[in-house]
Amino acid sequence: MAPRFGDDSRPYHKTHPWISFTFNMTRLDPMDWVRLGEVLSKSDHIANVALPAAVSAHLHQLCLVKGALASAQIEGNTLTEDQAMAQVHGSLSLPPTQEYKAKDFDNIREACEMVTREVRDGRDLRLTPERIKQFNRMVLEGQPIDEDIAPGEVRTRGVAVGSVYAGPPAGDCEYLLAQLCDWLEQLLQDASDEGPEWQRITGLVRAVLAHLYLAWIRPFGDGNGRTARLIEFQLLLAAGFPTPACHLLSNYYNKTRARYYQVLRETSRGDAYPVWRFVSYAVQGFLEELHGQVGFIQQHQLGLAWLNLVGGIRLGVQEATDNRRRSLLLAIPGAGPDFFTPVEGLSRISPDIAAAYAGKHPKTLTRDVNVLLEQGLLVGNDAGDGVRPAWEQLYAFLPIRSLKPTPEEEILASAAALSKPLEPS
Repeated sequence: MAPRFGDDSRPYHKTHPWISFTFNMTRLDPMDWVRLGEVLSKSDHIANVALPAAVSAHLHQLCLVKGALASAQIEGNTLTEDQAMAQVHGSLSLPPTQEYKAKDFDNIREACEMVTREVRDGRDLRLTPERIKQFNRMVLEGQPIDEDIAPGEVRTRGVAVGSVYAGPPAGDCEYLLAQLCDWLEQLLQDASDEGPEWQRITGLVRAVLAHLYLAWIRPFGDGNGRTARLIEFQLLLAAGFPTPACHLLSNYYNKTRARYYQVLRETSRGDAYPVWRFVSYAVQGFLEELHGQVGFIQQHQLGLAWLNLVGGIRLGVQEATDNRRRSLLLAIPGAGPDFFTPVEGLSRISPDIAAAYAGKHPKTLTRDVNVLLEQGLLVGNDAGDGVRPAWEQLYAFLPIRSLKPTPEEEILASAAALSKPLEPS
């Protein structure tokens, strides 16, 4: 018989009956399961991608900064991404009255870095009440808080979020934290006999449930949301998701902040207490953010492949001509299939290109562009006054033609059918 969590005799059971430590996976709809499968696939793409060390380090830092900042911004921190990057590099200067914003961001970032080191070192990431309290201490360090709030200590008084949601009685918080940790551990044990895919799905769902339950319990006087998102980050890492991806849910919650709070409210209202709505919302958001992250990585890989392709083609008989044309080709931005750089401005596209064409006859640039167009390395626009890199050469497995006929093909096909003699009936 499966263990039962919670205590019907405690005060929280009457005031917060939705804190039941149960979740029925069958409440997720078919699209949720499709998204969960795609989440595993996209996560594998990210985990197994080959990138140069410098690019990989940049991606890790960028995801860390975005995720930590997003978690702080949800709670009202107005620090910008540029300011957060400057803080990481030690160059941010804020007025003394605003320095707490940078400290808030640093607290979350350092907690994420700590968890990442622990995963790398093989540390046990079992969730315990002490671990949750540790995160809250880290979150609130150096922050302006009320005098009666002790960072990392369970609250001793009631707490409310605005005028909408009040946390359960303070006397039940220690008990609820212990029950939450035991329940989440049991979910992991229940999945241990299943395949790795099911274990990772369970890992994602329990990370989201941990976030939701901590938002419900609100065990601390302050910092509950940031603490909950750090726990979610830890549980995603523990479930085997790649480090850059584990920051994505905080990004999504911040981008959809109004919806985030709306779904949190919905889960504790009505008779059904639709926990699955928050799980569904989180899974959909995780997948959307994974799509963006995969696209970011693919752009880096595309750039490397383009550099390799261009480097292996001879673009001129003389070495100086070859080098000049290659430099021009690599300097033209590839911002998308509909973005064309004006030809008349190519000689000023960068200081190096300007120097390469300084003193040359104006037709030199025209000849170079024409050679690159003939080689199929540049694509011109319809007006003939703009070009872009022909990056589509690198997509080896695109279909040669669309299965859907073009309008011209449809007209030709109709004309052929009309001109064909009728067969005798």
